[in-house]
Amino acid sequence: MNGHQIAPATGTTTRIETIRAALPMSRLGAPSSLPRFRWQQPMPDRDTPPARGLTAEESAHGFDWGKDSILPYGVYADYDRSQQPGEMPLLRLTNGRIEIDIAPQYGGRLVRMYDRRLKRDLVFHNPVFQPANLAALNAWFSGGIEWNGLIPGHTPFTCAPVFAGVIETERGPVLRIYEFDRITEATWQVDLFLPNDDDRLFVHGRIVNAAATAKRAYWWTNIAVAMSDGMRVIAPADYAIEHVLPGNELARFPFPDPQRFDGSYPGNWQSATSVFYRKPDAPRLYIAALDHDGVGLAQTATAEMRGRKMFYFGEASGGQHWMEFLARPGDARYIEIQSGITPTQNQRFELAPESELHWTEAYGALSVDAASAHAADYATAERATADALNQRFPADELAEVDGWLTAQSRRPLDKRLSDGAPWGSRQERLTGRDLAAGLDFAVGHAKDCWDDLVGKGAFSTANLETVPTTFAVSDVWVAALEQSGQSHGTWLHDLLLGIAALDREEAAEARDLFARSASARPTWLALRQLALVADTGDQKERFYMQASAAADAPDELAVEIAQFLLADGRLETLTAFVAALPKAAAAQERILLARASIAARCGDWNELERLLATEFATIREGEMLTVTLWTALQKGRLEAELGRPATKEVLAERMRQNPLPQHLDFQMLADEAGV
Repeated sequence: MNGHQIAPATGTTTRIETIRAALPMSRLGAPSSLPRFRWQQPMPDRDTPPARGLTAEESAHGFDWGKDSILPYGVYADYDRSQQPGEMPLLRLTNGRIEIDIAPQYGGRLVRMYDRRLKRDLVFHNPVFQPANLAALNAWFSGGIEWNGLIPGHTPFTCAPVFAGVIETERGPVLRIYEFDRITEATWQVDLFLPNDDDRLFVHGRIVNAAATAKRAYWWTNIAVAMSDGMRVIAPADYAIEHVLPGNELARFPFPDPQRFDGSYPGNWQSATSVFYRKPDAPRLYIAALDHDGVGLAQTATAEMRGRKMFYFGEASGGQHWMEFLARPGDARYIEIQSGITPTQNQRFELAPESELHWTEAYGALSVDAASAHAADYATAERATADALNQRFPADELAEVDGWLTAQSRRPLDKRLSDGAPWGSRQERLTGRDLAAGLDFAVGHAKDCWDDLVGKGAFSTANLETVPTTFAVSDVWVAALEQSGQSHGTWLHDLLLGIAALDREEAAEARDLFARSASARPTWLALRQLALVADTGDQKERFYMQASAAADAPDELAVEIAQFLLADGRLETLTAFVAALPKAAAAQERILLARASIAARCGDWNELERLLATEFATIREGEMLTVTLWTALQKGRLEAELGRPATKEVLAERMRQNPLPQHLDFQMLADEAGV
């Protein structure tokens, strides 16, 4: 076997230990108790134009971002920017050469990979924990290596605990991270193997579809790397596919593009960009982020991973602010190098019935002759990087490790280190079949109505006295609800079945079920659901106000009501509603933004300016609300001074004199600002 030998150990042996890392941490609240439907997605619902110049492979199983439901998951929107002193519990793999830290409470994210010989972090090690609104479930944080599956976008577990544990093997310990995805209804796991006396990490991925039906799934591994001046991202590429904003378009272009600039250098991109490197006939795929000296992190994998991508927030002010917003000024610039099962991120792949998908990734520092790595001819840099990578990660060695890790992937844990959600266990009990060999989903938790349904086929008196905070909408769970309702029908059956019907966009059936539930017991949630399906604005307002009057209505309901009133132009009602809110609800960020919108529409420029001094935590990626409000403030003050409407030219000059403050700048394109 060429290159590094995996076993036997010749130096320090690998061990796994639990640690607590001290760092500033912002508060992450619990997931929302409001079921969010397709039209309420935190991710914009946007059509994807027909792609230009893509092959059949690059178009297979394509999808439009924001079109899919995120139920039964709840969004994480109750976080702040407090960054108080805190501790993050971590699992550390170390062998004296590499230190790798995993955060099981946050999706199993690999948050740190420190190379002792190079005395540097190989991945971007975020110095703070700061959620922000960039994921399918809203809250997301930057840094490290994120395991993204099985639905498009950042994993629904990015801010949630997952299962983790250790397998003891003849080659040393393997750290396993795993969970059950409730939308695809399949399992995912990653097994991390740091060989004894080695400075390379091997990661084995496994997805299991235990169902008798085919599924479509998604997987991309996102690797954050600290950005440095002159950095180049190299991967096999005859051409590239760019995810073009704001039109949400995929377009093929030469790579590097002689008509624009060398896109392999992230620093050349002004706007945020996603670039997929494409060379379908390459003998081996990889991606490497190399600094000015030709040194950096490389990733390669077995042939199942066909996609490679670079993402960068861009050099413009909005992108630079995003990176600082997610970390801290002066220690925030990073890029992402990514690897996926499909050629682009606008695609899923098919899981056959009762099947498993396996792959193995390899990570480590890579050194390439600087002159070759930065050759003007990209093909020269690509060949030099491939030669160095083949020496560093020999293909036959990767294949051998892949076979060994595949065999280990079905072994049960020797020790559990972290618990995930109870839904995997519930799914197994409901269907009467194991989800995946070697994966144990048993976990202690407070029993709720779904445990009643699985265990007894009926809801207990205790669970009929509370409004549910979690939901299930898939076919197997709907069938169980319907069967239970035939003999033990209650207001809760109607409410939960109505939510599932509305998720299927069967509004008429949902309306009948919500009305029946509210008639039996007018819970705040049933009334909120009636507001969602009401035909007129007056009906919506009436149901919303009834829901908000309930003693147990959550504060987050006020945000939804305020957004409805604002969008429907009910400013008088909105003003009175916001003024009457209790202190906790009134302090929510989106209520402050609603008040700012009221001030802008009413011409209360002092109030608008005061509210815009807030450092907001939950502004969405690509959201332009703060830009709109700042522009309204400048235009309003200018026209008050002039005593007449401002011309476009005069307003443009005012905006140049009063540019958008950095704390309000979340633009993703270099030229988004304007009047």
